[in-house]
Amino acid sequence: MALIATDRLEKKYDVGDSVVHALDGVSLSISAGEFVAVMGPSGSGKSTFMNVAGCLDKPSAGRYFLDGTDVIRMGRDDLARIRNEKIGFVFQGFNLLARTSALENVEVPLLYSTRPVGPKQRRERARLALTILGLDDRRHHHPNQLSGGQQQRVAIARALVNDAPLLLADEPTGNLDTKTSIEIMELFVKLNEEKGITIVLVTHEPDISAYSKRIVRFLDGRIVSDEVNRR
Repeated sequence: MALIATDRLEKKYDVGDSVVHALDGVSLSISAGEFVAVMGPSGSGKSTFMNVAGCLDKPSAGRYFLDGTDVIRMGRDDLARIRNEKIGFVFQGFNLLARTSALENVEVPLLYSTRPVGPKQRRERARLALTILGLDDRRHHHPNQLSGGQQQRVAIARALVNDAPLLLADEPTGNLDTKTSIEIMELFVKLNEEKGITIVLVTHEPDISAYSKRIVRFLDGRIVSDEVNRR
């Protein structure tokens, strides 16, 4: 069964007297364990697709199944639950809480878990996630004491702490230099290949998409190509 399955997704916006089709009949299937790069120019629909895939926005028409569940029919509380259980998010901006440590930042999703997690277990799981990301020795540091690459690693640890099967990354290397971008992408490859985490990554950079196993290109709200990428 596909982890992500969309059928003729549409997303329309009224702009003055015109209707903008941000998504125009998008049908896409992504299996568990894939690493997919979503590419396209600005305004192509790739970020809108990611918002729908992440249950942050609902389409105007069409269907979306996440891990076999028809999420479009869900209410707000159920959508919040499925985001917490099924999806980890990594953004271009690290979105870390400035006045809390790396460890406390990683704990945040566990505070909202539908499955109660006690303080000791939260701390242990957050520390394990940071250890996997190579940041155990930085766990008490605040974001302003960390480099950009270290902050992004904390953000990735936060995305992984709930053991979500799906990681959605929107331009995760956009604020990083070339060397650090390579390190982050090699980390994504490791998480995908060794832990089987499904990764869907939005990027406009060919060098970044080259790390994926599959490249889906959007243009004017439609998929214009879907190709296997041989690294």
